[in-house]
Amino acid sequence: RIVMERYLREKYNPDGSILRQHQLKMLDILIIIDRICKKHGIKYWISDGTLLGAVRHGGFIPWDDDLDIQMMRKDFKHFIKIISEELPENFALQTHKTDKGYVAPYAKIRELHSTITEFHSNDVNYKYKGIYIDVFPLERCSKVFTRIADFMHTHLYKVSHVRGGQMRYAYVDSIFKITKGIYSLFRGIDSIFVKSGKCTFTYGSCFGYHNFVDEDIMPLSTIEFEGYTFNAPHAPETVLKKQYGNYMDLPAEEDRMTHTLSVEFNK
Repeated sequence: RIVMERYLREKYNPDGSILRQHQLKMLDILIIIDRICKKHGIKYWISDGTLLGAVRHGGFIPWDDDLDIQMMRKDFKHFIKIISEELPENFALQTHKTDKGYVAPYAKIRELHSTITEFHSNDVNYKYKGIYIDVFPLERCSKVFTRIADFMHTHLYKVSHVRGGQMRYAYVDSIFKITKGIYSLFRGIDSIFVKSGKCTFTYGSCFGYHNFVDEDIMPLSTIEFEGYTFNAPHAPETVLKKQYGNYMDLPAEEDRMTHTLSVEFNK
């Protein structure tokens, strides 16, 4: 395994490479977020490909240019309230409130001394375009409302990517507020009927439905990632199996995907 890890590092993200510099910038953001969350008692954990990298590689998946964390919606709301005041000046919180071109229902923490261009056009109207990590809220959602919300938000993403002036921003803002109101309705109904403890990404995240249960996530554990210790779900192997199946198997080379077309370091 050690030989394979060395081979993968040399092939995809050797020291000094653009990808490795990108990964280390994301790691810096995670270290800051970890410190702030501990200070304020906010429970977060590394998730998705980041968690997979920690378990399978002890750090980043060698070809990965993404870093994800999750927290329950209650903690997410607390996080959004305090994070801007706690971040160093060269970082910014990105939500629809801080960036009208951004319509995702989750947040990004952006580093301001870099610029990235992604393969998709999601960021064409974004105010902030630096290296980032994603912060996803989780909550108890029914499958049917999750599917409806994902369909609605997919349309919102499409209209938000069209170039235009103030009228386009006003239209996108109106659609965003309408969907937010509908999601609040879904949330109210699900709070009555969804009692199984199953969690998924919040409404409109466009990531589908995951049957995480409370015991998969809480109480949190810890895991080593790039030589540091961060929060992880209580049962990371169970979580990864639900998301990826045989998660320890490497994907075929043609399936080793990245998100970023180019990265510029401004400082």
